[in-house]
Amino acid sequence: MPYTYSNLIRRAYRGEVAHRHVTAISQHHRIQASPGFRAAAEYVAGQLAAAGLQTTICRYPADGAARFWTTPSFLEWACDAATLHLLDDGAEASGAPAELLCDFAAVPISVIQRSIPVEGEFDVVALPGKGGKEPGDYDGADVRGKIVLTSEAVARVAELAVRERGAAGILFDGMTAGGRTELDLPDARQYTSFWWAGEAPPDAWGFVVSPRQGKRLRTRLAEGKPVRVAAAIQSRFYAGSFEVVDAFIPGATDEEILLVSHLCHPLPGAHDNGSGAGALIETAVTVARLISEGKLPPPKRGIRFLWPPEMTGTFAWLAAHEADVRRGRWIAGLNLDMVGADQRQTGSAWQLVSLPQAGAAFADHLLSWLREPFVAGQRVEETPFSAGSDHYILADPTVGIPTPMLIQWPDTFYHTSADTADKVSPDSLAGSGALAAVYAYWLATAGPAEARWLAHLMVSRFAAQASKSAVAAVESAETGDDAARARSFLDYHRRVAFDFGRVHAALASLRKLDPTLGEEITGWGTDVANITNREDEWVRVTLGVDDRHMPPLVSEPWRAEAAKLFPRRLHPGPIDLGMVLQTMSTELRQAFWKLNDEGGAALYDSAALMQYWADGAHSVADIAFRVAFETNKPVSELTLKYFKLLAQTGLVELTNDE
Repeated sequence: MPYTYSNLIRRAYRGEVAHRHVTAISQHHRIQASPGFRAAAEYVAGQLAAAGLQTTICRYPADGAARFWTTPSFLEWACDAATLHLLDDGAEASGAPAELLCDFAAVPISVIQRSIPVEGEFDVVALPGKGGKEPGDYDGADVRGKIVLTSEAVARVAELAVRERGAAGILFDGMTAGGRTELDLPDARQYTSFWWAGEAPPDAWGFVVSPRQGKRLRTRLAEGKPVRVAAAIQSRFYAGSFEVVDAFIPGATDEEILLVSHLCHPLPGAHDNGSGAGALIETAVTVARLISEGKLPPPKRGIRFLWPPEMTGTFAWLAAHEADVRRGRWIAGLNLDMVGADQRQTGSAWQLVSLPQAGAAFADHLLSWLREPFVAGQRVEETPFSAGSDHYILADPTVGIPTPMLIQWPDTFYHTSADTADKVSPDSLAGSGALAAVYAYWLATAGPAEARWLAHLMVSRFAAQASKSAVAAVESAETGDDAARARSFLDYHRRVAFDFGRVHAALASLRKLDPTLGEEITGWGTDVANITNREDEWVRVTLGVDDRHMPPLVSEPWRAEAAKLFPRRLHPGPIDLGMVLQTMSTELRQAFWKLNDEGGAALYDSAALMQYWADGAHSVADIAFRVAFETNKPVSELTLKYFKLLAQTGLVELTNDE
């Protein structure tokens, strides 16, 4: 069933106009809580107001003292100028100028963002081992008063080199984000920043060089030649503010749909995330124009559009609207982040990032169906939930706004000085921006008939996926012995049972669209149960498995403890543990780094999911099972260690229930 208004909205959406917005936004150095971000927010607000939308610029304190739920604020930062020159022993004698390595005026990313002011000459040192992120890297090294050259996380190097050992500053030459290496972009610079949460004064500075520059400096140092630089940074910190642009299309009720796209990131920051911000401007303008022209009927629910600084602004805006969050004003949301890639250059695919299973709902099912007419000519994927952008806050079960994400990922140029507007495609912008408009308007006008149709779609999708899972389980175990087939069946049975519970929760969320649904949801749940039982029995019979073959459950020592501990978050919203720990002890920060090193990708992918289940009703052991099902990555004892660390922050309560 094609959606009635899809073609109308697609024809009305102007990808070229969205691209002009991307170009304009990418001219602003949009660091959170800075004059550059404020200028970009004023540009966005001006475009929306000129198109007749109700537009507000909300301002929140960037003073280090405020908190937005669990997230601490930080001071506003401005940088007027910064340069780094390589000093050559012979240059001064010959009258030749020193080599300019970094210039903030030319390439703002060449400074580690939020650096404190400095002026002076310094020796550069490169450390062995892990590049300064481990205490052992400093054995036998004298870094006092010197600049440490590193490709590792600057927060860790600043802690160990600057605070503990008296290093002067940091020189960063890494290029590893997004799956790329220094061979992909040898002459670009990677966006790197300090984060100074809370009221502790900032205390570090640094510069960013390209991988090619870094290799040349490292070669000189390895040859025993001195490397000395002249550094100058004119910057300042002060109690200021950060902005969230808020635009609104009113509906007949006080219910709303929420679309968000973060506006921050350094110049150029075109794809990330000038593309999402520019696309969303045209989304709002297109829907408003079609309604005012009478081509779209006025919606039943309002549609609200937000342009925040990533994470920080979303936390602040939600905390300011907590009463509306609690009463369920927002039916569903959508996050646009990096939606405009020219796929030939970036190597990306147009991904639909699904909801977390702890917050299973109808929204990603709807978006998947609505996207079908838009996918021709693009690489497309539908992926499980991943965090890393504003949707992870909105989709948190304690917030309760089911918010999938559209993104073009991966991107070779992500978070670098090469993320320029020429890497952004008007056609990609039009696809995501028009789809966002279709999705928002569908939800804004949906009633009982739409809710029942969507339920049928969701049950059908579950049936198709259950059949695929059943076939895969049989194929993977057909050649095994009795024990292998039994293990395969048991793994399949547990996963399908988990999936059944999640689709049942998603069906129950349709009450957001029609509160009268009751018996129908029970009936749909019965349909899903029948599908589950049918496939379960087929797998059991086909594999010839019975109770005699079932392997015993293996109880690991950590699991016995984890089964007795029930975590519960004490505040709404996810906990940004990295930010929170900046306001706490060095020991806790270092414990967090150690856990990150141990967990690696498994912890990065799972941390938010662990938090989502921390409602006091699920044990740590149960949460480990659920997260492993969702990510296909065993988290095991890592879950227990993570919750023990969270409990030490005082933001999570661990109840021991025998």
